[in-house]
Amino acid sequence: MKGIPDTWEFALEGGTWVIRDQEGRQVATVAKGKDAEARARFIAMSPYVFKALKGLVALVGKEDLEDNGELSGAAICDMARQAVALLE
Repeated sequence: MKGIPDTWEFALEGGTWVIRDQEGRQVATVAKGKDAEARARFIAMSPYVFKALKGLVALVGKEDLEDNGELSGAAICDMARQAVALLE
């Protein structure tokens, strides 16, 4: 994903989406099919998304946000914390 730091490249190669890290090593493949490009794009963005989640968790700290209705700030904070914990 050119121009976005901390992302991987992805390309369609022989009917399969191939995702490569910054050193060109293959990290994942996505078989061609419905939503395949979107899935490959999501995988390629995962290092950037992880960095953003870590930043959010650091910013929020241990405090919960106010309830904003259907999905409360507390639930959003918990989801971000759980995602970071699973990936670290």
